[in-house]
Amino acid sequence: MGILAPRRTFMALIAAAMLISPFTIGSVPKANGAAAPFKLKALFNVDAESGAYDATKSFAFETDMKDGYKTVEIPVSALKTLTADGKLGSIAFVPADAAMNEDGEVVNGWPETKDAVYVDKMSIGGIQLFTNEAKRPFMFQNFSNEEDLYYSYAINGTVAPKCGVNNSRCLTFSVAGSAGTSWIVFNEPIDLTGMGGKDKLKFELDLSSVSYADWAPAPAKPQPGPNDAPPATVEIGPGKAYENIGDFAWETLKAGDVVYVYYRPEPYKEKIGIFAEGTKEKPIIVHGVPGPNGELPKIDGNGATARAANPIPNANRSLVRIGKDSQPAKYVTFENFEVYDAHASKKYTNASGAQASYAFNATGIWIDNGDHVTLRNNRIHDNGNGIFGSSSMYVWEGALIDYTSKDLLIQGNSVYGNGNVGRMFEHNSYIAAIGTVYENNRYGDLLAGSQGYGLKDRGAGTVVRYNWIEGGRRQIALDDGEDTPRIVLDPTYNNSFVYANVLVEHDHLFDTWGDDEIINFGGDDAAVPDRHGTLNFFNNTILTYRQARVYGQDGVPNLKDPGRVERTVLFYAPGKHVDARNNVFHRAGANPAPLVITDDDASIELRNNWFTEGYFYDFNEPDRHPDKNIGTITGADPGLINLSLEAQNYQLKAGSPLIDAGGGLPNAYGDLLAKEYAPHQQSVKRPDKGKTDIGAFEYVK
Repeated sequence: MGILAPRRTFMALIAAAMLISPFTIGSVPKANGAAAPFKLKALFNVDAESGAYDATKSFAFETDMKDGYKTVEIPVSALKTLTADGKLGSIAFVPADAAMNEDGEVVNGWPETKDAVYVDKMSIGGIQLFTNEAKRPFMFQNFSNEEDLYYSYAINGTVAPKCGVNNSRCLTFSVAGSAGTSWIVFNEPIDLTGMGGKDKLKFELDLSSVSYADWAPAPAKPQPGPNDAPPATVEIGPGKAYENIGDFAWETLKAGDVVYVYYRPEPYKEKIGIFAEGTKEKPIIVHGVPGPNGELPKIDGNGATARAANPIPNANRSLVRIGKDSQPAKYVTFENFEVYDAHASKKYTNASGAQASYAFNATGIWIDNGDHVTLRNNRIHDNGNGIFGSSSMYVWEGALIDYTSKDLLIQGNSVYGNGNVGRMFEHNSYIAAIGTVYENNRYGDLLAGSQGYGLKDRGAGTVVRYNWIEGGRRQIALDDGEDTPRIVLDPTYNNSFVYANVLVEHDHLFDTWGDDEIINFGGDDAAVPDRHGTLNFFNNTILTYRQARVYGQDGVPNLKDPGRVERTVLFYAPGKHVDARNNVFHRAGANPAPLVITDDDASIELRNNWFTEGYFYDFNEPDRHPDKNIGTITGADPGLINLSLEAQNYQLKAGSPLIDAGGGLPNAYGDLLAKEYAPHQQSVKRPDKGKTDIGAFEYVK
């Protein structure tokens, strides 16, 4: 979620502000330094309740388009005329010439080549408003308009390291194509009445391009077997010190605790709340002990109760909760459980002892405010969301709630059957964090009739490797980081890695926009900056079983676009860059739908990929071509062992055209293919034969 903000009056007023300025161009004070071709405007004193301000009381200035700080000085004498009662309560920056054209589109907004505003060394008179040493005397306020997305911009406002004048901390705002920005709202309005004529509001401002350093994913971590764990410090189960989950005082968890929960035939109908901090040396491990035939201990949400002494926030939204806004969960591993039935069709026992229904977005396992959290070897099914991971920055009763989940490992899980019939908002997994790695997981079909995705991620530093992802309206959705600006401003936000996965598209027919795409990369919220870097897409095997038809046939009712031709689109990445190397793209079945690489303006680079013959680069514009197309192979048969949905053996057979046909990866990524997926929920060392095969698997005799 973004920062809580007024939603009614602000955007109409900002539209007026973009058209009105009390200063003529000739009287605009220039920032010190080089020529200033881009005009900005400072706005003052928003009403925090209504979002209203006086649109005529703004101060225009200029800055150049070069990266580097420029000094801006606003005389206090001018500020006194622009603020009510001579008090300065807030400041925001917007493009001075932004306006709406006849088509309702923003023109002269933030330049496309710039994506951040940095503000440093802010002072007024003798008062330091922001320094590295002092605690900042302000908060950030955001505004958005759900009805007019052109004027919605709600992600902004962090204090970030190494962005200031002397490589120090500074204020950072991200910008997008619209006109708004967040406000700096002072905790106490600054009284200007006693200040002299020579006093000025001074700050250093840089309208800049964020420098996103290249990064490569860390090597895969070993995946312990279900019986591998340190000795228990707490035991729960039949004949143990604690018979039931709620008998143990979870509120007393501490670093180094290892909780064993033993399998029993009947499920544990109890919620678990883990709100404690381990360390790297002494993690907290909650370990399910399998039964004699490998059965996992069951955590059943239907009729579940919770321990009164360890209350779980938002009780209707989770079965297992790891972390909360007031208490992070650090260095926690949760492994070897079957977690199910946190679903709107089920009920639980609330704190009053009454039966209550779960929310639509109830989750089997919710990581909230998590730091180095691992989910391993779990079976997660029949929930609203299977796995949910969240971060937050918002204002609550005057306090800034600000935390970002980070360094999450989702490893070796089976995730399937989640979602809600007729809804597209719940998914097998849905995570917003920094540094999430998905590896060795098997994602299956969602609940029949659900329109959710397989794997949805709104994070930075996302790595998807050695997974089997099957079903869902899209197999993978890598969207913008709307939970908190700390995700958007992280150096790893723009680029993602998806490699050595098996992606299987079934023959679904959803009456929903975007139902025919395998993966999207970028964003889905006009108010939040997209991931604008590169999707590194290496050595994946993609199979689509979607069959050819025209929407409106086959008795499907109420279709929005009854003339659309069925197709399978590989990449939806408008305005983004995709580096696709060594992938298999194959359409299967009796009458497969056309295979299309993209149907938007994405920049696609193709190297050493295999496509079923007769594919389209762009179905809507047949004359378009990829930016690079090197070593592409086409054919009717990729030479996989068994393509039937019953067998699904996508290993290479002798004579496959994929053998030794791959190319090298960029130098920084040469070690990414050390492993390959092993059916199921494991990975093994990828054979090294000297030459790389195309796809997720290397041929072995």
